Amino acid sequence: MSQSEPAYRRTLRNGITFFVTTCILATSGYVLAGWDWIDAIYMVTITIFGVGYGEVQPMETDGMKLFTMVVILVGCSSLLYVIGGLIQLLAEGEIARMLGVRNQSRELDQLNDHTIICGYGRVGQMLAVELSNQDEALVVLDRNEERVEQALKDGFLAVRGDAVDDDVLHKVRLLHAKTIATVLPDDATNVFITLTARDMCASVRIIARAEAPCTERKLLRGGASHVVMPAAIGAVRIAQLATTKTEDIALPEQRYRMLSEKACRTQQPQEDETETIDAIEENLEDLASQASDLSRSVTKRRQEQWLKLEDQS
Repeated sequence: MSQSEPAYRRTLRNGITFFVTTCILATSGYVLAGWDWIDAIYMVTITIFGVGYGEVQPMETDGMKLFTMVVILVGCSSLLYVIGGLIQLLAEGEIARMLGVRNQSRELDQLNDHTIICGYGRVGQMLAVELSNQDEALVVLDRNEERVEQALKDGFLAVRGDAVDDDVLHKVRLLHAKTIATVLPDDATNVFITLTARDMCASVRIIARAEAPCTERKLLRGGASHVVMPAAIGAVRIAQLATTKTEDIALPEQRYRMLSEKACRTQQPQEDETETIDAIEENLEDLASQASDLSRSVTKRRQEQWLKLEDQS
């Protein structure tokens, strides 16, 4: 549903239009009376802004005097109208900002059994949408101002700050939270956040994202309840799709595509759907082959380890 235009914008637009039109008509009037363009513009400027300088040329006729009086009345009125629009713009913007901060602070104070999402990137956006669809209370925490503003535009409660800062975690009520999900693409930052959150609250459930397999152990030792590796999950899913008939397995991909339509609105427009499908089909075999090679390599390595153990025994 489209929102109506704010009153201050309408006032400011009408005032500027009125002011510019008055200046053009007044300048044209003096030019028609035989004045030069520069003299006419100068006369209109000092008349409307009330500088108080003398007349550029003597007013010898009653018509010119009446015309100048009209210019003074109309020009000053239009100028005051523009100033009023600017004041209204500043006042409403400041009031809206104060009310927004106050409402957000009140909502933060009422949070309980909620989920804290650290990072509002691609994974964080989709996670927020999914939790929102399940009517779960959540708050987004990110140190990037643009991402925080995007989260607010998407309708989520969001706070700007560093998740490794104790004061920031207190602000998002970590001690009253049910879950904290650190889904940043940087493994080191996720480890620091996990250590900080676990040190502050022993009961909160920590779900951490990891990119490198070796990070999983560090996160678990640091206090993470669960570790999720999107790359590994994607590889397993690709291998499953490549080796199994699609009609024999459930396909949740369409559901997550629907989620991404809302969660990834800040990204550039995607290519045509047909071109995207063709590109996926071209790369699917390569990705499946890489996943299969990885699986065979792991199996072979385990077999070699078992053989060594048997030889030693």
